[in-house]
Amino acid sequence: MRIRKYLTVLLAVFSILPMVLVMVFSILFFQSNTSQLLQANVKSTAMQTANNLDQFFSQRKMALEVASDLPGVKELLISSNAGASDRDLEQYRTITVNTFKTMTDKQTINGQGDSKGNFVRRSSLINRKGVIIASDDSRLIGKPAFLKVDMRTVPAYGLYISDMMHEPDFIDGQNYFVIAVPIYKDGVYEGSIQSSIDMIYLDLITRQTFMETGRTVILDSVGSVVSGNILGVGQRMDSADQIKLEGDLSGKKLENIDLDQNPNGVIRFWAGGMEKFGYYSRVAGKSWIILSAVEANELASPFQSMLKVYFAALLVLAAALISCAYMAANRFLNPLRDMSAEFVRVEKGDYQTRLPACYKGEFAEMASAFNHLIEKIKEDTDVLKVSEARYALIMEETNQVVFEWDIRQNHIYHTVYWTNKFGFSTAAQVPGSDIPNFEQVHPADQEIMSQLFRRIRAGGQPGPTDVRMKNVDGKYIWCTVNIKILYDENKEPYRAIGLIVDTDHQKKMIQKLESRSRMDLLTQLYNKVTTESMIEECLKKSEKSTLHGLIIVDIDNFKDINDTLGHIFGDAVLKKVSTDIKRLFRASDIVGRTGGDEFIIFIRDIDSAGLLRDKMNDICEIFHCAYTGADEMYKISASVGGAFYPYGGTSFEELYRHADEALYCSKKSGKDKCSLYETSGLQAAL
Repeated sequence: MRIRKYLTVLLAVFSILPMVLVMVFSILFFQSNTSQLLQANVKSTAMQTANNLDQFFSQRKMALEVASDLPGVKELLISSNAGASDRDLEQYRTITVNTFKTMTDKQTINGQGDSKGNFVRRSSLINRKGVIIASDDSRLIGKPAFLKVDMRTVPAYGLYISDMMHEPDFIDGQNYFVIAVPIYKDGVYEGSIQSSIDMIYLDLITRQTFMETGRTVILDSVGSVVSGNILGVGQRMDSADQIKLEGDLSGKKLENIDLDQNPNGVIRFWAGGMEKFGYYSRVAGKSWIILSAVEANELASPFQSMLKVYFAALLVLAAALISCAYMAANRFLNPLRDMSAEFVRVEKGDYQTRLPACYKGEFAEMASAFNHLIEKIKEDTDVLKVSEARYALIMEETNQVVFEWDIRQNHIYHTVYWTNKFGFSTAAQVPGSDIPNFEQVHPADQEIMSQLFRRIRAGGQPGPTDVRMKNVDGKYIWCTVNIKILYDENKEPYRAIGLIVDTDHQKKMIQKLESRSRMDLLTQLYNKVTTESMIEECLKKSEKSTLHGLIIVDIDNFKDINDTLGHIFGDAVLKKVSTDIKRLFRASDIVGRTGGDEFIIFIRDIDSAGLLRDKMNDICEIFHCAYTGADEMYKISASVGGAFYPYGGTSFEELYRHADEALYCSKKSGKDKCSLYETSGLQAAL
């Protein structure tokens, strides 16, 4: 019996003592690691919310930049700044408003009224004077911009985010905020484009809870609560003034933190009569703050609960001896190890991981809270993916092609619409080349496209580039290529997002209008400005040994023709003589109408002086025709003056002045004559 007692005592001592030591070390380990895990949970929640908000702002910024690069939007803004009339702006305003409606209506609310898009409620375009020139809310057009900030202070490709705003007659008086991007052209500020966004998405991400008392709040730059609440149940949080910091920042408020020096960090504070532990993070590049917090006593409650469990387990272990020690290890150490491993996976971006449902007690609650948090994060990620898909759909519906260039891998990705537009894949891989080769680009424009990609690889930000590309029908059409570059933390370009817009119709219309602007509409000869500029350009390139001739023709008494026979008849006369004059000269010569009844002819590379005299006489003969009016025959004539280059002058002004002097001699001699300006140098040359 004594040996049995000794053995029992020895077995109890050598069984219980190791178990007691294990339990003591387990308690110490749990106390240290549980606090770290809970703090990591708070930090992870704040950082993930900040990342989600950053992605949300980036997507809204990209949508505004794409809209601002559309030709119709830019044309409206530039024309408005140039003082164009409302009638001239109407066509571009319609295009812009339709673009805004697409951004607002098709991406905001689905058929069930659930917000699943980019939450845009109103979009507007503001010119340089701060006046709204286009908006999907027609009541705002022509009014001053409601965002009272000088967008000139925002750099190119920058983003401005307002504080929380409120209008009684907008979205039923709900709060909203505005994001805006400036629009520059050639370094000059032209205006801005902005969108008003509701709070639905912000409420969605702050509504997520973690642990038992974990809450998240978003504050704007003035400390107003944009969304969320970290106070107790039944208490309302309106501003950061309700938060009092402790510790190193004792006596200070949240707004006293230098966000430039400390953009994120751990804080302890009092709010709503409760001590809390939190982690704040400033939204990158902005003055908004994300703050996630739990009640401070929640950090200690798992430890207190576990102490009770340990003491209860100790009684069981005393009876079960060695077997209970093994059970304790499985009961406490393994779950902690599993949770730590899962947190590491989450930090690496694996949102598919889940804790098993085999835990019990507080570990089960922690596992459930962890799984719930990961589910919410995954739901938010899915929402963003849906938004991106809708954005891609909008791009396809607007007849635009989006492509992406992985600069480091030299690989091109594109949307499905590329093959619909151009018929085959984007770019061929050229051995030894570090830029893509777009086979659809016209051979004459290949170098332009290559230079564009070289500038991107060198880190430059190129502007819009016009090239011709072969479409699916095998025809070359004009396209405008706009590219935005993404840089890594070392300011090196690593990815480029491109937008190809079919501008063939606009390009050809512009070319047609440019051609028409050079011509006199009545006679189809060159107009005054074009005639003079073409002659000046020719004279700049001419050598003194070359002989040119300038002729001025003035119809005699043309006013009497208009007064007697009417302007319609007079116009017919001008058309007839213009056609006849043009037939006398070569296609390389310049024939223009510079006044109501005045014509100028510039003859290039004259072989002999006699040719100029002959042409002047031929012109006079053209006018020796009888034109029949309503009641009588009316005969017209013309006076002609001419001068030689270089003897009559080496500039257009000199040649014109001397030819005009010769014309005056013709008029003075009785009209219906031609005269040549002669100098001693001309006589010697002849």
